[in-house]
Amino acid sequence: MNHNEQQLARQFRGQISQVSLASRSAEPKLDDLDLSAMAKAGLNYLRGNPDPKLNYECKFSLGPLGIPSWVPLVPSNEYARDPVSLGDTDSRMDWQYLHMREMAGESTPDSVELGVRARVVSYQHADGLCYVNPAAAVGKAIDGEWAMSWTTAKLLYSLSEAFQRTKDPGLAERCRRTFAGLKGMALWDGPRAYYCGLAPYKDGQWLREGWCESHARNYPFIVEACVRYYECLGEQEALDFAAAVTEGFLAGSQKDQGDIQIDPKTGSFRNHVHCHTHATWGVAHLGVLLKERRYTDWVRKAYDFVVSQGTDYGWYPEFIPQDHYRTEICVVGDMVSNAVWLARAGWPHYWDHVERAVRNELRRSQFFLTPRFLDLFLGLHKDKPKDVVEKALAELRKLEGGFVAQSGFDDWVSYFDSMGQPGMYANGIHMMGCCPPEGLRGFWEVWNGIVEARPEGVFVNMAIHRDHPAAKVTAYRPAEGRLDVQARQEGSYYVRPPAWVDRASVRLARNGQSQDIRWTEAGSAYVLCGNLHSGDRLTLTWGVPSFKQTFAPASIPDRHDDIGVQWTGNEVTGVEPRGKYLPMFGVQDDPLRGWLAGR
Repeated sequence: MNHNEQQLARQFRGQISQVSLASRSAEPKLDDLDLSAMAKAGLNYLRGNPDPKLNYECKFSLGPLGIPSWVPLVPSNEYARDPVSLGDTDSRMDWQYLHMREMAGESTPDSVELGVRARVVSYQHADGLCYVNPAAAVGKAIDGEWAMSWTTAKLLYSLSEAFQRTKDPGLAERCRRTFAGLKGMALWDGPRAYYCGLAPYKDGQWLREGWCESHARNYPFIVEACVRYYECLGEQEALDFAAAVTEGFLAGSQKDQGDIQIDPKTGSFRNHVHCHTHATWGVAHLGVLLKERRYTDWVRKAYDFVVSQGTDYGWYPEFIPQDHYRTEICVVGDMVSNAVWLARAGWPHYWDHVERAVRNELRRSQFFLTPRFLDLFLGLHKDKPKDVVEKALAELRKLEGGFVAQSGFDDWVSYFDSMGQPGMYANGIHMMGCCPPEGLRGFWEVWNGIVEARPEGVFVNMAIHRDHPAAKVTAYRPAEGRLDVQARQEGSYYVRPPAWVDRASVRLARNGQSQDIRWTEAGSAYVLCGNLHSGDRLTLTWGVPSFKQTFAPASIPDRHDDIGVQWTGNEVTGVEPRGKYLPMFGVQDDPLRGWLAGR
């Protein structure tokens, strides 16, 4: 194994073969990964999903190859047409309007955003807790409304971010009341706090029916909301409580977890991955704030375990173990959030995980009416009247910019038995409403991680375009191995080439003049450029390998089907076996550009 292959083997699993140096263009080509445009498309989905006629009720049960595309998984009842959306889909979406607007350069909320926020706020009672019909938690029709820690914590996050931007005293008071209600639900194991998982609560009882037979044993979503509350309002009690919940995680305070519990030695666990990764994200964030290595080590083990069950390009399994190879975009968004905090904790190679997830899995899972999709859709519904098909397509255009929730390794279609039939599990493409906003959160995390202004200087972590107050980053296609940084403030700049790069191939220029390479001490992760002035321009280049990776995914026990992934740097150019219906990689069309051209 030569030096290049050794470098790659440290960052990618399996067998590495066919390694060669990618050829640069005579005229370097700019990267076509455009997060701002992807966010603009995301806003189309966020504004198209809720129904204003139903008081901005959101849709969970979506299947875009079926007619109709929306068939509620839980039967409609007095609480909602799509009961699974209550306190879950809407709460997740509420976060992302503001984030996507900031990425897209839009300053003003529209009526849909305001309507969804009003709906979510209306769930809150005087005790600070959010009460909803618990179909999203238990997965079946049930009477009444219960307090939901999940919904309450998500509201605390939303309100905290709103206060950070407006400084509205009324929001501060509501945040305190929300936190008090959330903390008041907690159970205690000495100084450690825990919950009955995600289970709804009312009158001293935890609801453990349906999905909550398992979810009541899963890790609750608490820590990240409390950490964000602390960051936005400076409430030390919230940080202390987040630490108490985290200590409960690490000590195994929560009862009856069994093999759902994360193994403290290996990071392994079983069951629903999203319920783990949604919780560990906040622990990593807290660990960075407190400089507590026990917290980040615990998260790192769990994160690395999930990666070991999936791929190196951002495809992660919905369940461990699972019976079919399907990802879940909720997990992908979570893993991006986990990885950015692990990178900030002192493991900068995780920035490559972040870039690979957004460049490959998230980008290729963003839903558009591509020519291939339309051909498949029209073929499946060729016997239906033209006006029925056209009406269905008009509804699907409202969902563009969302995400295919459960792709295979290289195919949007992962449900084959009754493709084209109405229903989320029947039509061929699973698009459950929890996933699109979580995929958009992945965009937001990447956007914030590209450039970071820290006390010691400005850090450029990834080769992705970003116009930031501290630096303008111009990225080139992965094969070019080039990154331009225009300084916008004086001081030191730290620019990171990918971790797999042969350090001998790295070159630096400042204002067109070649410079000596000066590496930072921590594993030669960053090139340090000191004493820059506003307006100075840095150009960093490196050699880019093209190679094939072969490995057997581990999420289905006793199945060892190899997949082959063709890489150019951090970009996937092909996957074998190729997708049968709607392949994601190795296609020439650019769905986002097509969507933008049609606007």
